[in-house]
Amino acid sequence: MPTAIVAAIDRSPAAAQAVRLLIGYQGEHASLSVLLLNVQPLPWGDLRLEAHLHLLEEALQAEGHAQLEEARLLLTRAGFAVETSVQLGMPSEQIIAAAASRDAATIVVGTRGHGMLRGFALGSVALRVVHGARSPVLLVQPDTWLPPGFGRSVRVLVALDGSAQATRAVPALLAREPWLGRLEFELVHVRRAVGLRGRLAPEEQAMLDQWGSLEAEEATRDARALLYAAGHPSRLHEPTGDAASEVVRLAEELRADFVVMGTRGLGALHHALIGSVALKVAIASPIAVMLVP
Repeated sequence: MPTAIVAAIDRSPAAAQAVRLLIGYQGEHASLSVLLLNVQPLPWGDLRLEAHLHLLEEALQAEGHAQLEEARLLLTRAGFAVETSVQLGMPSEQIIAAAASRDAATIVVGTRGHGMLRGFALGSVALRVVHGARSPVLLVQPDTWLPPGFGRSVRVLVALDGSAQATRAVPALLAREPWLGRLEFELVHVRRAVGLRGRLAPEEQAMLDQWGSLEAEEATRDARALLYAAGHPSRLHEPTGDAASEVVRLAEELRADFVVMGTRGLGALHHALIGSVALKVAIASPIAVMLVP
């Protein structure tokens, strides 16, 4: 049975880049079933429009299919089994529902900035999808790096902080290896900077470094055990500093194909619900970020 992928598509540059990412897939195209989904919001509250709801729905359906047509043609020509769907309503709700109904392996969403707050540089739709979806969400920006071996062999940088939410990204990836391609795992645990470097005696600094290594080993122990049991070697990286900045820097340095992070609930705001570090990485990374619920 083909693996289901749901790609939310509109006229944005980020959505166009998401389509290019899929077109570059190097695996067996017949193994994937791609749903191209366009969601047209309904202008509730405007009585003038609601009086002609039937005509409005027809017009929105036509607009949605027009927005999907180029992507449909490109992916069909590339040999994918493609289905298109236009839904009316709240975009995030419709994307989440479509992925749930198909038990999608991944939701692909282009990111767009619509607000003045840095936390909303991903776009409100992408944030709500990440918060509510049961499937991993692959976030693609307009200038996201396109992984050349996607579907054949990919290098994934998995950020780990010792939490169960972060660790469960590993089994989620292993379950998707048949279509992602052979996985090469790079693990990263960012040590906290304590602000004492250069002011400690050598033996004190050595003790601090040893403690940091022990902390990294403990935080990544479960993930490394899962990979060992699956027969996957991995490398552990232990930079020190700001967590988001170091994850992005390391991903570029290693030329990772995807950055993968578990999500965490940290507050009432949408951007806080996916975890502040995960959000900062998704905003700053030139590499596609997969967030695992």
